[in-house]
Amino acid sequence: MNKQQIIIFDGPDGCGKTNIAHELSRISGITYFKNEDEHRYFRSDPSYFINAIRYVDRYFTSYLEASGSSIILDRAWPSEWVYSQAMNRETDMEVLKELDARHAKLGTTIIIPFRSDYTDVDETYPELQTQLQNLDKLYHQFANWSQCNTIMINVDDEDLDREINELQQQLNLQLIKN
Repeated sequence: MNKQQIIIFDGPDGCGKTNIAHELSRISGITYFKNEDEHRYFRSDPSYFINAIRYVDRYFTSYLEASGSSIILDRAWPSEWVYSQAMNRETDMEVLKELDARHAKLGTTIIIPFRSDYTDVDETYPELQTQLQNLDKLYHQFANWSQCNTIMINVDDEDLDREINELQQQLNLQLIKN
């Protein structure tokens, strides 16, 4: 019987979350998922994110609780904790606390890649370019706030093999033979 593994990659843009998550998915056999709608609504409808945590994230968490399924998520509710503060956007802290507690019970691990310096990072949204250091600070605060196992991994060297080896050891993942 396989142990359920829920892994969330979250953090500032330009830290390699997607590359690391894809590689971890490939070598572990755990399904990778990224909600592509986040980019569609980032500017046009900020209420999308509060509604996502209230309805979609709760629903999906119930699915994970009931099914025992494993998943690697590329961004999830931790982004709402951070970006709502960075953007001075309304959020629902009670729902975020609830999601965090439920995921802690599930044994969810949140991986936050970060850099020492964001000067050369090309942010997707120009309005966030000056916010990267603040986003980094907020993600470090989130790691202290969350009840979930949180792994901070420095990606300055952009060495995917080192990052995967470090995460493999910390997550104690069984890898698929190539």
